[in-house]
Amino acid sequence: MSKRMMALGALMISATFTGTATAQQAGAPASQAPQSQQQQMQQQQMQQLPKASEFSDKQLDAFADAQKDMSGIQQKYSKELQAKKDKPEEAMKVQKEAQEKMVEAVKDSGLELSTYNQIAQLAQYDADFRTRIQEKM
Repeated sequence: MSKRMMALGALMISATFTGTATAQQAGAPASQAPQSQQQQMQQQQMQQLPKASEFSDKQLDAFADAQKDMSGIQQKYSKELQAKKDKPEEAMKVQKEAQEKMVEAVKDSGLELSTYNQIAQLAQYDADFRTRIQEKM
């Protein structure tokens, strides 16, 4: 797998680790919602996001830097989580620590967590924007 694809994978995973939330139908996971409802939720989420042009090159550079750190954090903590899969309480502690490290990586990059999450979410929906980010990695 190429470094860019791994970075993109890290981008998508980090979005979930840092708490980006998707709207879910009350009482049922999103995966069980009818396809049209999922598409509607995605469209609503995308409409709430800033446009790609609203993010500066400086912000995208910072995002790319944070993503590089995220990749290492995810590799380390994925192994630890796997080792704790039979111990839910310990696994939750490991996951919390991983989230804290990821938030710290974002802050160290100079981005606000909300800006980081917006960039990560927009990258999920906008292929051109995603390519723009990949070029910085």
